[in-house]
Amino acid sequence: MPSAFLQYGVNEGYFEAEGLDVTVDVSIGGAAAVPAVVNGETQFAGSNTVSAILAASKGLPITIVAAGTRTMEDPEDDFARIMASTSSGVEKVEDLEGATIAVNTLENINDVVIMTLMEDAGADRTQVKFAEMGFSDMLPALANGQVDAALLIEPFVTMAVDQGATEVASPYAESRPNMMVGTYMTSEEYAAENPETVKAFQRGISATGEAVAEDPDAFREALPDVTTIEPDLADQIHLPAWDASVDLETLQFLNERMVRYGLIDEEISVEDIVTAPTD
Repeated sequence: MPSAFLQYGVNEGYFEAEGLDVTVDVSIGGAAAVPAVVNGETQFAGSNTVSAILAASKGLPITIVAAGTRTMEDPEDDFARIMASTSSGVEKVEDLEGATIAVNTLENINDVVIMTLMEDAGADRTQVKFAEMGFSDMLPALANGQVDAALLIEPFVTMAVDQGATEVASPYAESRPNMMVGTYMTSEEYAAENPETVKAFQRGISATGEAVAEDPDAFREALPDVTTIEPDLADQIHLPAWDASVDLETLQFLNERMVRYGLIDEEISVEDIVTAPTD
C-alpha cells in the first residue's frame, strides 16, 4: 500500500505541482531499497523504519526525508494484525509462546513489535519462532497449519478475517501508539546535492497524505487502479495513517528495542539520520 499511496499522489498531480516528474518503481523494495538509493539507482525509496536504522547502524549513508505509513490511534482501526489459525490455540499474545509466526522479513520490524507485545504481556519472547514468507503465502500457510499465526497487513488482514482466522493483536499500534512504520529515504549525497528536490518531494508526500486524510473514499476508489485490490475489498480494508513529518520518538523507541532484541549492537543517533521536518 505504500507504493499505492505514492502512485496516488503522482496521479493526482501533487508531485508535478512541486516540479517533480516521479516514476514509482514497485520492483525495488524490501532489502533492495537501501542499496538502490545508496548506489544512485533510484533517488528515493520507501522502507520500514527498522530497515532504515539497520542500514545506518552498518554505516550506510542513508537519510530519512519523510515518514511513510503510520498506525491508527485505535488498534482496532489499524492496517496490521497478528492473525492465527483456529486450530493453533492462539487467541491472545501470551499464547504466542512456542508458536511459529509468519513474517515477511526476518530480523526486522515485525520481530521487534511481536517481541515487544510478548514482553509487555509477560510472555517469554525467546519462545517464539519466525518463518519468513511473502504476505500472499501466509493465508495458505495458516490454512494448512504450516504456521500458527502470521503478521499480516491489508488487504490480507481483511481476507484472513473473511476466512475465519482469529484476530490476536494489532502489533504496530499496540507496541507504540501512532508508530511511524514506514519511511522514505535517500542517500546522504543526494540530499546534500539536491536540497530543493528533497524539499519538493517532502511537500508532495505531505500533500498526498493530507488528501487521503481528507477524502479516504477517493483513495479507496483509486486503489483498484494502482494495485491489484478488487473494488469490494478496497471498500472494506483498514487504511494506514500518513503524515510526512518524521517522528523521532518512534525512531528512538525502535532503536532501543533493536539493541534489546539483538538486531544491532548499540544505539545510533536517530537525529543524525533525518533530513526532514520532525513532529
